[in-house]
Amino acid sequence: MAVQPNQQFQMDPATQQSFIRFFKNLPEKLNTTIRFFNRSDYYTLHGSDALFAAQEIFKTTSVCKMIGSDPYKTEGVILNKNHFEAFIRDLLLVKQYRVEIYVNQGSAKNQNWVLEHKGSPGNLIQFEDVLFGNNDVAVTVRVIAVKVGMDGKSRMIGLSCVDTTATLFSVCEFQENESFSNLESLVVTLAPKECLLIQGEGSYEFQTLKQVMERNNVMVTVRKKNEFSSESIVQDLNTLIKFKHGQQQNVQSLPEINLNLAMSATSALIKYLDLTSDEGNLNQFSIDQIEHSRYLKLDGAAVKALNIEPRADTASALNGNAPTSILTLLDKCRTPQGHRLLAQWIRQPLKDLSLIKERHDIVEALVNDNELRSGLSDDHLRRIPDLQILSKKLSRKKATLQDCYKIYNSVSDLPRLVEKLSSVNTVALKTMFTDSLTELINDMDKYQQMAEQTIDLEAAEKGDFLVRPEFDDELKELKSTMDEIEEKIKAQLGKVAADLSIEAGKTVKLESNQQLGYYFRVTLKEEKVLRNKKQYTILDSNKGGVRFRSNKLIDLNDDYIACRDKYTAEQKKVVAEIMEIAAGYSGPIKMIGNVLASLDVLTAFASAAVSANRPYVRPDMLPSETGELNLVQVRHPCLEVQEGVDYIANDVNFKRGEYHFCIITGPNMGGKSTYIRSVGVAALMAHIGSFVPCDEAKISLLDCILARVGADDSQLKGLSTFMMEMIETAAILKTATSNSLVLIDELGRGTSTYEGCGIAWSIAEYLAKSIKCYCLFATHFHEITKLEDEITAVKNQHVTALVDNNKLTLLYKIKPGVCDQSFGIHVAKMANFPPEIIEFAKQKQTELEDYQGSVFEGSDNPQEKQKIIKEAEELIKGFINKCRTLDKTLSDEELKNKISTYKEEVLSHKNPYIDALLVAS
Repeated sequence: MAVQPNQQFQMDPATQQSFIRFFKNLPEKLNTTIRFFNRSDYYTLHGSDALFAAQEIFKTTSVCKMIGSDPYKTEGVILNKNHFEAFIRDLLLVKQYRVEIYVNQGSAKNQNWVLEHKGSPGNLIQFEDVLFGNNDVAVTVRVIAVKVGMDGKSRMIGLSCVDTTATLFSVCEFQENESFSNLESLVVTLAPKECLLIQGEGSYEFQTLKQVMERNNVMVTVRKKNEFSSESIVQDLNTLIKFKHGQQQNVQSLPEINLNLAMSATSALIKYLDLTSDEGNLNQFSIDQIEHSRYLKLDGAAVKALNIEPRADTASALNGNAPTSILTLLDKCRTPQGHRLLAQWIRQPLKDLSLIKERHDIVEALVNDNELRSGLSDDHLRRIPDLQILSKKLSRKKATLQDCYKIYNSVSDLPRLVEKLSSVNTVALKTMFTDSLTELINDMDKYQQMAEQTIDLEAAEKGDFLVRPEFDDELKELKSTMDEIEEKIKAQLGKVAADLSIEAGKTVKLESNQQLGYYFRVTLKEEKVLRNKKQYTILDSNKGGVRFRSNKLIDLNDDYIACRDKYTAEQKKVVAEIMEIAAGYSGPIKMIGNVLASLDVLTAFASAAVSANRPYVRPDMLPSETGELNLVQVRHPCLEVQEGVDYIANDVNFKRGEYHFCIITGPNMGGKSTYIRSVGVAALMAHIGSFVPCDEAKISLLDCILARVGADDSQLKGLSTFMMEMIETAAILKTATSNSLVLIDELGRGTSTYEGCGIAWSIAEYLAKSIKCYCLFATHFHEITKLEDEITAVKNQHVTALVDNNKLTLLYKIKPGVCDQSFGIHVAKMANFPPEIIEFAKQKQTELEDYQGSVFEGSDNPQEKQKIIKEAEELIKGFINKCRTLDKTLSDEELKNKISTYKEEVLSHKNPYIDALLVAS
């Protein structure tokens, strides 16, 4: 059973009633806030929280117990420390819930419960030890605050973002439009977990801001207006900011302080996270301005459409399936800081041609050097701990000897890594990594010396993190005693092996760890030798074998641990001095972590490029003004790795002034969406520094990738599919420029056919004629294909399919021209619709077929058909205009003769379409 037997509700009936009265009177909360009650040895949850926790952790509500009696009773569930910590991680890091932890400051019978800790996805400060402990943190936690203001008639946004892992404030102010598209792009770039907004600020603005955040899966937390006051911001920042050497020690000298709205937002963040109350935060933060002009803009719809990040409702590589997101596909990183940086880079594609080419130079060098690439990935990088987190622990004086030893080990390996990198003659590699790491190794020389002089490295290799005994006579004596005990322990191995008639060091081994101390281990296969042997105590059994102790080892191990604990207590003063010195190296350690994170990501790009089914290629990146987007045999990298998929690659060849707008028609499931997504993914990968899944690629610098692909209903947010389409498309029209890549799929489906077609047509024409962006426009409205005749930069393409013996075969190949027929009924047959439904659909199709369904000479050729219909429409239009201008004073007979003459003029052109219409009438 999941609940430990010794963990029962230790409350008499009166205490239960008292607690429940308190519990029922707590303020109302959201279902996404979970309340825990700390009862020292265990934690409890009550009411709906108890039922939720029981189902999530134990997969059954039977573990819940009713406490109290009518009218005061409620459900309760008990969690031990392990269940509590695991559940907290899931709530804050995965489900993005809020948590509250109450503690009783009175006696067991006096219910003086107070809120001790609270946390949210963006505020993990009070839970860092529980969430991460000694584990490496692979997530970046950012929270933003937004304040809206006016500058004359212009709406201004002040934004502040705090990254508690990087101890960094990032701020900016910018002009905003009514749809907040600039803010959305910034939210995509920063990827915050939570956003603070002023409670009830301007109904329209607040609701729009809230929708922007929710569209991008950012939790909204409303705060009082006075928390956004910047009255104390100078004092607070002077306390928190770590000024550079030689810099004036006052934030008023920094340009960021003049951003009034952003400073108000920063003030709200400081209060919300209570940063100034923790001494570990003092003089640890830096502040900078967000340079969002450096990055290619992405909207939330593009992040979703391009499958940039894994979604909770899709399979992932963790489940043993092929990756379903670009992040999962590229994330072959070996360090926690690498994982975090890749997640950041993928949302911050570069617009600087030089920086992009630097990354491509390094990836190319690693792709071409198998030995270097595998050495970095399989040897050097996997040894690197989370140096960014260790640096933070050092600066906050919360590091341990074990942390110092981890840093010592990783820095000790850096000269080998630098030597390996030096074997490659690439300027970018030398500048970004070899030179930087060489300089940082020199900065760490005295740290390494200190570690060697103070840490017992021999003991550390065995998992005991102790100060060298030479520091103190008492330590020397304790170390001597520990060595003696260890010798006696080692002697026990031979005795146990002889007693059990097995080979010492092979069949039975002596091992130790920090938690258990010393123990013996045999394989599961040899477990039988321990049966019915009362002189041996089994500790546990798992796939690694059976761990056990002899009676003698139990005594010796107890003596050893007692001596080690005494040693640890005795060395505390020395450890404190070591930590004080080590804290001075937090800056270089953080820099080493940053440099290695970049190396890790670029090595991951190279590994992804060479391990693909067909190796990725280096894109030729061109200046924006070149106006070229040319991808030869582009593939979708996630789809091509799916089991059983033989991917059909296609081309795109845009050239500004010639052809930049592609209208794609064809059957559902024919590959239209996959094609346009593959182009967007390749462009994104190129801009973050990765190679791309093509045979050849030339890409002019883009300024944004915008998408309207497959909108979902957002009923929880009160938005229909059509409304979501319109919101996303409006943002595209306001954001796109001639250097943008726009991806649109099936626009206008959420309203009537003619209205939807009209909207889609006008949007397509505006993008093609006015904005002149690169655009892939997939549609079922075949009427829109006429734009090719009106705008020279527009070209029609279609996905191919064959119908043979009434059977549809999708070919997934993109070819020029318009799709010459609709395949909806064939797709319905593939979905196993009942035959009678299919037949009725065919009948209705015949009845409802519009005028373009007429059969006439040339109608079997889509291009010829369009040309004939266009000519017919011009003739009919001319006929109508002539009739309108007739003199109304003419007699009926004269009018009839004139109209007959005009009619004969039209018929003299012998247009097949007009002839077919007249026959049909």
